[in-house]
Amino acid sequence: MGHMLKAARHDAIVELLRDRPAMRTVDVARNLNVSMATARRDCIALENKGIIERSWGGIQLVTSVDDHFVMNHHTQAKAAIARKATELIHDGDTIIMDIGTTVHHLSGLLTGRSITVLTASLPVFETLRTAPDVTVVVLGGVWSERYQCFDGQFVADALTRHQADLAFLGCSGVSANGRVRDTSRSQAYIKQAIIAAASRSYLLVDSEKFPGVGAHSPFTLEEVSGVITTGPLPPDFDAHCESTVEVITA
Repeated sequence: MGHMLKAARHDAIVELLRDRPAMRTVDVARNLNVSMATARRDCIALENKGIIERSWGGIQLVTSVDDHFVMNHHTQAKAAIARKATELIHDGDTIIMDIGTTVHHLSGLLTGRSITVLTASLPVFETLRTAPDVTVVVLGGVWSERYQCFDGQFVADALTRHQADLAFLGCSGVSANGRVRDTSRSQAYIKQAIIAAASRSYLLVDSEKFPGVGAHSPFTLEEVSGVITTGPLPPDFDAHCESTVEVITA
């Protein structure tokens, strides 16, 4: 992961901190496969932006800024991916919408459509709940304040009782071997259930998330219908994706 650009490393650090209360600088270096000096510089830069707080040997997200930071980072790329995803949606479709900021961007483009949306995401629900022709089915479970969604086995179980035409998923990274990455074990299970409940599923992922971060692997690229991303992809990913899955460039 040493080839990651600085902005991508900063995103990765925030993503890692969204799944844990604090982290040591040495853990940042290990997860991002960078030197301690680079990890320290990245942490200082995020502290100067007001994104994280540093204490002796550790860092943590500043309260209430994590979602704002992630939502407003790479906004143009996320918006482009969302616009491309709308081309796959037809009136009358039943759609499962995962958590994540790119999926949230997509929900904002669907308020005028006649569709049914299944989601555990509060931001998606808030965006679509007053849309006149959108039926929103909320997948309930254990509330996650950090991810602003319902979480856990209840959500996965609820998905087994539904069948959707399309699903749109987010992630925290994609490895060169085609394994999709996530920082949350429970969300990894839910993503598996989403794919099983949909006839077609698409991964919405900014090219900065190749390879991204995350210790959990909910699925591989072979298990989804396609990937909607911004390009170009790194050569090793590009070769793998071309041989296993449709890549749609926004």
